Amino acid sequence: IYTLSLHDALPISISICMRYIKGTDSRQMTMGIWSIEEEVAENSPARFIEVFVDSVDVVEVGFSRAEPAHTGRPAYSPQDLIKLYLYGYLNGIRSSRKLERECGRNIELFYLLNRLCPDHNTIADFRKENRKALKKVFLVFVRACKEMKLMNAETLCLDGTTIRAVNGKKKAVSAEIAQKKLEYAKAQLEAVERYLRTLDENDLHEKRLNKPLALDLDKNHLPDPEKLKERIAFHEQRLKELAQSDRGALLFTDPEAGMMPAKEGGIKACYNVQTAVDAGSHLIVDFDVTNNSSDHGTLDRTVEKCKREIGLDSVKVIADKGYESLADIEQCLLHGTAADVGFIQDREDRVISMKYEEAEITEEEKQSTKPENIQRCLHAGVLPNCLANGNIRIEVQELGTVSCFVRHEDGKVTCPMGRELFKLRDTKYGTEYSSREACRTCPNRCTDSKAAKHVNIGRNSTYVPVRMYGSSQYPLQQIPVNGTTSKNLNNFGKMGRAEKRVMIFIRRDIPKQKQRQQTSEHPFGTIKHYDGAGYFLCKGKEKVTAEYALSCLGYDIRRAITICGGVKAIIQRFKGIHLPKLPQMAEI
Repeated sequence: IYTLSLHDALPISISICMRYIKGTDSRQMTMGIWSIEEEVAENSPARFIEVFVDSVDVVEVGFSRAEPAHTGRPAYSPQDLIKLYLYGYLNGIRSSRKLERECGRNIELFYLLNRLCPDHNTIADFRKENRKALKKVFLVFVRACKEMKLMNAETLCLDGTTIRAVNGKKKAVSAEIAQKKLEYAKAQLEAVERYLRTLDENDLHEKRLNKPLALDLDKNHLPDPEKLKERIAFHEQRLKELAQSDRGALLFTDPEAGMMPAKEGGIKACYNVQTAVDAGSHLIVDFDVTNNSSDHGTLDRTVEKCKREIGLDSVKVIADKGYESLADIEQCLLHGTAADVGFIQDREDRVISMKYEEAEITEEEKQSTKPENIQRCLHAGVLPNCLANGNIRIEVQELGTVSCFVRHEDGKVTCPMGRELFKLRDTKYGTEYSSREACRTCPNRCTDSKAAKHVNIGRNSTYVPVRMYGSSQYPLQQIPVNGTTSKNLNNFGKMGRAEKRVMIFIRRDIPKQKQRQQTSEHPFGTIKHYDGAGYFLCKGKEKVTAEYALSCLGYDIRRAITICGGVKAIIQRFKGIHLPKLPQMAEI
């Protein structure tokens, strides 16, 4: 027997052990010696989640069971369930059942919840019952970021994205589809009733058999006529509801969603989420969940909601061409929002015409951000300081030079600015010409109306004179020397017009549009693909808003930690501020 001494065996055992990294034996008791907190990494976001949630006043925010009842079974603390949801959304875990499973095995949740393990029904009910309060928690963090100087929210990049709702295509109907299904059901009912009436007529039986088969009917398995009548009544009722509402489709699983083009292709049940992102920090400032199929006409509503919830007086907004709407952009200006919206047409300026109201504007009114003072400045032809962003200018135009609409020898018709007009219709006394695009982009005005201008040129006339607004810096057409005109058709001379008009010019700014694309698209990609929130789990606008609030809050926390330089740094900065009170939250 060969025997190794201790002196000989020690180097061998050490060399074998050094081949692998060895951890602590999992069968040994460690929790009794060390606390769970020591097991959580120093740079874990869970540490900031604890500090942030513990500072939120759940009573003020409006959480249910924020004040424990004196009788009955004790409830879970709202702070604990907020921590659970926030940790889950920060790590791509949104399902209540998955969160329940993580409570029993995730050491960071041991630390956050003190080893509590709520049931999945409790977790799901908390999100459902506190849907408005969860949106307020997001707003609390946004205002905290503003207090920590992580963002200034002076310039916002606005964009919308579609997120799938809990509703399949078969559980939705539009007017066109309902009409087709109604006609098909009526044809089926007629075919079945005709077939049943001819069962005793052997000579006609085989001839009339083809009609039901043509409507996907089997003579051995004919549908019940009573069920077909119920189907007809159902589609007739849906058509009545669609006619009474302003919606293009009715959804049955989630009625508050809308049918719209999805990013992955096709028409699907979705919500259109409008998100405002700070241009400097790339933090999500606010959002609005809508069921509009497009972004058109939603700019002013979304921005005003954001200003009210975050406590902003005025803001600059950059949006893409999907928000193109002169009326909407004008409303933004009147509310103190400098809106830079992408151009659909290839032009350099967007022109907005306003009514002129003579007034003496003081320096205090010019510096004010109150809507009434901003509107007073604009109607007086003075640009307030909050709109002076470099690509907006304003001027007051007066009635002055006489110009004309001319029909040239080749039949081409041009307006006083030299832009081509196109034939609209033949009238009793001549031909009417117009061009919506020429009027939309015109830096001058021949009337004080915002609508496209129509000019009627008589058969024996070559021009129609008109007195123009504006200054001499714009070249105007001269009245032809040998031209002819008819005074009876010159409506421009008969119209009562204001002596002055206010003209606002917003110049195209391509670098801003590139900045918007680089800023607003990143949160969408992160939330929908990295966090796996490309579809909603809940039904209804309020519950969906709560879901997206948690997704945005998780994104903002991750972004804020990066800006501050780590978890320890953001905790230190957060403890050095006082959380401001929330303003009145807009209705969801």
